Amino acid sequence: MLEKPKKTYTWQEVAAHNTHKSAWIGIRGKVYDVTKFLYRHPGGVDTLLYSAGRDSTPNFETYHDLDSVNKVLEKYYIGDMVSQELPQFPKPNDFHRKLKKEVAHKLQVEGLDAKVSVSAWLKYFFIYTTVLGSYYMVFLKTYAANTLFIQLLFCGLLGFGCAQVGLHPLHDASHFAITHKPLVWKALGATHDIINGSSYLIWTYQHMVGHHSYTNIPGLDPDIYTSDPDFRRVTPQQKWFKKYLGQESVVPWLYGFLAWKTRLQDIYILYFEPHQARIRINPPTLYHTIIFWFGKLFFIFYRIILPLYWMPLWKVALFLIVSDLVSSYWLAFTFQVSHVVTTVNFPTHDNQMRMNVDWAQMQVGTTQDYAHGSAFWTELTGGLNYQTIHHVFPHINQNYYPLIAETFKKVCDQYKVPFLYRISFSDAFKDHLNHLKLMGLKPEQKKSNRH
Repeated sequence: MLEKPKKTYTWQEVAAHNTHKSAWIGIRGKVYDVTKFLYRHPGGVDTLLYSAGRDSTPNFETYHDLDSVNKVLEKYYIGDMVSQELPQFPKPNDFHRKLKKEVAHKLQVEGLDAKVSVSAWLKYFFIYTTVLGSYYMVFLKTYAANTLFIQLLFCGLLGFGCAQVGLHPLHDASHFAITHKPLVWKALGATHDIINGSSYLIWTYQHMVGHHSYTNIPGLDPDIYTSDPDFRRVTPQQKWFKKYLGQESVVPWLYGFLAWKTRLQDIYILYFEPHQARIRINPPTLYHTIIFWFGKLFFIFYRIILPLYWMPLWKVALFLIVSDLVSSYWLAFTFQVSHVVTTVNFPTHDNQMRMNVDWAQMQVGTTQDYAHGSAFWTELTGGLNYQTIHHVFPHINQNYYPLIAETFKKVCDQYKVPFLYRISFSDAFKDHLNHLKLMGLKPEQKKSNRH
């Protein structure tokens, strides 16, 4: 009996199957029709729909054991991809496999479930209480309302609490790093829409699908995606314009617009230009559409319309600006000091969409840690002072990063993979400013400064 010939598909053909009605996923050059598996997937429907219609090898290998799920996959194999939209990484090397093995062993020895953390829930409770309490003090408490200074203090606390919603419940939910229940991830993610007015759905595509898979790759990582010209220059591959000279003195101040930029950009991305960098946004489900618009409208109601019943417009505007500035600066600085610094790499793919570095090894080379052992920075950045550990193991709850950090670094030492680290946040922040300064120089001038 003759073997049935294998079918082949272009990436454009795979891209057409990106909804719950027909969901195809590319992994290691093979195409899988997971439509019938959607509602049986232990990680829930959404996790597969984020990946549908594209090659999802980095995410698949991040969130699964490298060998154990292949038998399940084979049931849904329908053919091979003959072209690629996204870069292809080499198969996990010995360093990558050793990292996974040693970290899993460390958690097993400690008797820990990577997704279960009581302290995480205590933090969520404290964060949500801080947001509600500070909102009450700014807008509802009579004696506070008579003192602008007190209102502004609590307004700053409100903004800081909103930032912590992003760094804790939202971040954990978008990486499926708290409990094994998809409904919990959805509920926690929705609090970001409701409290911050920004979309959990768009964030997940930007952060989990884009940034984590293709960290610091120009044109692919949404976190460093730029136009020509842009408000800043952050990669050597980006075209230089004269206005970038001295950008290190200007750009950090502009980070204060992050909150409103995100809220408005969500709408533009979802309805007018459904992609971030080269990461396409799949058609949203009814649930996500409802949460998207409910979050936007509720934010306008509770931060603008409702306060207008108690105070003049100038106060409402002032308090919104102050809280957003605090939130924006805290989040922006936290993100920038890990990836947009002088010490990290900005890797590129070749003309055949191939990367010449192992994915986990790339994560270590594109990420910088700082202030390990500092409870202050660990708690208030959502563990992102352990960003390298987070990037290789995003599915592990942030509360366990300090526990596995030494194991991680030992494997890096064993395989001679440089682990990028700064003693303090201030040192890491200086690296960011230095990087902006370096990227602001005209390329010829930059070369002469190095000699």
